[in-house]
This record gives sequence, C-alpha cells and structure tokens, in this order.
Amino acid sequence: MTENSIAYCGLLCGLCHPEGDCNCKFENHCSKQSSARGCFQYNCCSSKNLNGCWECTESPCGIDMHTLDNVKIRAFIRCIKEDGLEKFISYIENNMGQGLVYHRHGFTGDYDLETEDAVLELLRHGKIK
Repeated sequence: MTENSIAYCGLLCGLCHPEGDCNCKFENHCSKQSSARGCFQYNCCSSKNLNGCWECTESPCGIDMHTLDNVKIRAFIRCIKEDGLEKFISYIENNMGQGLVYHRHGFTGDYDLETEDAVLELLRHGKIK
C-alpha cells in the first residue's frame, strides 16, 4: 500500500482495486460517478495541489457533508494528519495481518465505529479499549 492507494478523502481505495491505486487520483472516478458537482475532496485537493485532506491547513473544514457524516473518513484524515501517512499505512497493514477487515459486509468493515476516538484506537492499537 502506498500514498496512491489512499483517496483524497482518506478512504483506502487501493484495497479494492487490483492495481492497488486509487482510481480517484488517476481517473477522477468519484467525480464521474457521483452527483453533478463531483467529489468535493477531489476538486478541493486537486485545486490546491494536495495529495489529500490531511495536507490541508484548513482540514477538517466541514464543508463536505460526506466527510462530516462519515466517522471513519474523519478519523483516517485525523490519523494521517497527526501520525503521518507512513504510520497510517503501517497501522492498516499491521491490523490486516491481525485479521481486521476494511470491508466486511459491502462497504462496512471493522473501522466503521461510532466515534473518531474508537476508530483511532483501533487503527493505532488493533483493538478498542
């Protein structure tokens, strides 16, 4: 897994694609398939020449409702911002090795928890206190 595996919003698109890269970064897949306004994170990050929301000084900006409503996305961005991208990737890879699943049922997996702190605890320690 690399930075190219992680979407601008912090989701792990590379886990679902055989090439291991995020289609959003290379084909603007989200913008093509979502509403007429496209993907907020793609549009914002590409206009600011950022690799993801975690690089933005205004993050979390709270402008996009998808990010505001998704605890996992907010926690992933926060983790990358606080711990760095390499550490975030190591958390995900270590947790996968311990049996944690990103997508268990459809798009829902082990990281889909009630609070950001619970997701961060799971990311950083592979368990919830």
